[in-house]
Amino acid sequence: MVSKISSIFALVAVMAVSGNAQTQIQGITFAGSEDAPNSSHNLPKNALAVAPISDLKSKAFACRTSGFNFPKVESYEATGGEMFIVAWDKQALTKGPQIKGPCNHWLASTASGTDNLKWFRIGERGYTAADGWCTDVIRRDGQLVVSMPDDLPVGEYIFRNEVIDLTYAGKTNADDPTMGAQFYADCLKYKVAGGKNQKMPTEGLVSLPGAYLATDKGLLVNLTAEGKPPGDKYTVPGPALHNQRK
Repeated sequence: MVSKISSIFALVAVMAVSGNAQTQIQGITFAGSEDAPNSSHNLPKNALAVAPISDLKSKAFACRTSGFNFPKVESYEATGGEMFIVAWDKQALTKGPQIKGPCNHWLASTASGTDNLKWFRIGERGYTAADGWCTDVIRRDGQLVVSMPDDLPVGEYIFRNEVIDLTYAGKTNADDPTMGAQFYADCLKYKVAGGKNQKMPTEGLVSLPGAYLATDKGLLVNLTAEGKPPGDKYTVPGPALHNQRK
């Protein structure tokens, strides 16, 4: 069964606190109708529930899971070029330690299966002096708006929502196991229908793990005492965005 999206859909996630701030996609909202949490969203069956990942070479890095065994539930359908909303539980975000960092949004086509997926970035939000970090915007507004590319081939994709916590990013995890950027990534499987239905992009495709180095600009960062990047300037890590390669 396929759920149609008339205008926007929300990927509703919650940050729970158990020692460290933690986040995961918990439910789906279509046109204002929210599914029950942990029921019909398409997280892989063996996804790590809440723990972040600091090991950039971890096999579980892409979706906090060791594989892509998605449950056989509804496939969510989106039209290329639509806007969708990534949303979190604002109340949960205000509890416990407050993570600080950027957000990335990725897609990978499953046309050739889920082995050796190739990912490309479709959206990002870093830091501005006016709004703070992406995590500050989420904490304040509870949501981010992301544009679905309008030139993708019709087919099934995995959407990867990534929040990067830079609280302990002054050293790499390899240099100090208690340090390093922490990645909270969750994945959702859905179908793209409509749009311009062009060929799959061939440039800017990366593997996860493999897209990041621990010393990348944007991952090895000494935040100020106020949780800001040095000089209030920051570059979100990752390859060029899909719409910047056209």
